[in-house]
Amino acid sequence: MIRNKKFALPIKSNGFTLVELLVVIAIIGVLVGLLLPAVQAAREASRRMSCQNNVKQLNIAVANFEDAMKGFPMAAEFEVGTSWHSLILPYMEQKSLYDIMTFQEDGRGNFQWAFSVPGISGNDALNNRAYNRFFKNIYVCEQRIATFRCPSSSFPESAADISGDNWIVQKRAPANYLGCVSGYQTTDRRRQTATAPWGGTGATEVIHDLDGVFVNKMAHQRIQYNGKGWGMTGSKISTIKDGTSNTISIGEAEGDVNVVPEMGLIREDNRDNFGRKDHWAYGGDDIDTNNQGDMSEAVGSTGVPMNTPKVAPGQPGFAAYEISFGSRHSGGCNFGFADGSVRFLTDKIDRSVYSAFGSRDRQEDIRTEESF
Repeated sequence: MIRNKKFALPIKSNGFTLVELLVVIAIIGVLVGLLLPAVQAAREASRRMSCQNNVKQLNIAVANFEDAMKGFPMAAEFEVGTSWHSLILPYMEQKSLYDIMTFQEDGRGNFQWAFSVPGISGNDALNNRAYNRFFKNIYVCEQRIATFRCPSSSFPESAADISGDNWIVQKRAPANYLGCVSGYQTTDRRRQTATAPWGGTGATEVIHDLDGVFVNKMAHQRIQYNGKGWGMTGSKISTIKDGTSNTISIGEAEGDVNVVPEMGLIREDNRDNFGRKDHWAYGGDDIDTNNQGDMSEAVGSTGVPMNTPKVAPGQPGFAAYEISFGSRHSGGCNFGFADGSVRFLTDKIDRSVYSAFGSRDRQEDIRTEESF
């Protein structure tokens, strides 16, 4: 008897073949490659908006200071250490920090912004009875306030910093926003021998005769000296002859992250065309130190092109690089204007227009349509 033979049917697989799997992986890779730049661009756009908000908040604080004090904050208290960042703290809901500091260095006390190497912590400076009278400013220098920092910055949120006088802040908080000192200044070194209002003379940074919003009222200006005060203000709004909407007050600046490792090991060399491109909040020992006065810690100039490429210390142009505005945003920087507005200026802006934006009283013909 012949039996019917049963043939086994092939079993159908529900899985992928190797070729199909490779095709899927390739498609996913292409999609990720296409989407990743878009995601990164969206994140950077968000960071740029946050940065613009920081500049806006600083502009509001400066405007409130100007309204209360009848003048813009002085740029920096050379030979004492204070910068304008400290002076606006009460107007940005940081009065508790402001109340800790003392802006004074005279016969009544020597109040420091750093401590001799190897230093002390900010908490020790505030709470240790041996230190807290004269070194409380160090505690403030270590406080990180988000409004002073651009979200796109690559600089650490705090870093050890040894000054040109070999004194240190162990966890110093940087700043990404500088006051505009000039539309024409091309160096951060402007030491001059001048007569102080209390009668003394000496060589230090002199910026009262520059053309920006953030300057000092007089040469050797002190907030107070041996009980006599000269105030915290620099320029007045009435000196802005170019119009507040045409005059930069605050701009972005990015410190050189490559110098961070050496900052906690080597004292800064503040000779002409030497130093570091570093920008800090509150104040510091290099602003304090006689005959050094690193004003680029607190102010910048539109006399130097935006996003100036790095120059090595000791090379011509390094002092210009130090005082330049710049950012990690693609194609430009955020700037606050004296009327309270915030604008993103491209780094392709006409040099003469950019320079004119930095001065308050040159009465240049500024064509703003070329700025964006």
